[in-house]
Amino acid sequence: MLQEPVIIFTTASSAESAGIAKTLIEEHLAACVNVTGVTSFYRWEGEFCQDQEHLLIIKTTRDRADAAMSRIREIHSYDLPEMILLPVAGGYPPYLQWVRDEVRQ
Repeated sequence: MLQEPVIIFTTASSAESAGIAKTLIEEHLAACVNVTGVTSFYRWEGEFCQDQEHLLIIKTTRDRADAAMSRIREIHSYDLPEMILLPVAGGYPPYLQWVRDEVRQ
């Protein structure tokens, strides 16, 4: 079902995470965005990297996920921002309905 809740994970620098979250909420592309600090270890352009980032846990619906990811790409500073879409297998029905209501156009 297109209005089924999904979660998008993305990481961003500390400086830009709040701006991404606020944009997604204001444009009704997400109902809620949780932001938490993480240490990321990865290889980029052949070099080992370790960075302090923020993980954004974005609650939206399947029918709004592509638009949310497109918007993230437009405003994100990274050349290759992480964007991983996960289905929500279940949850508290009133909360899931609130997610649907918040992103409805």
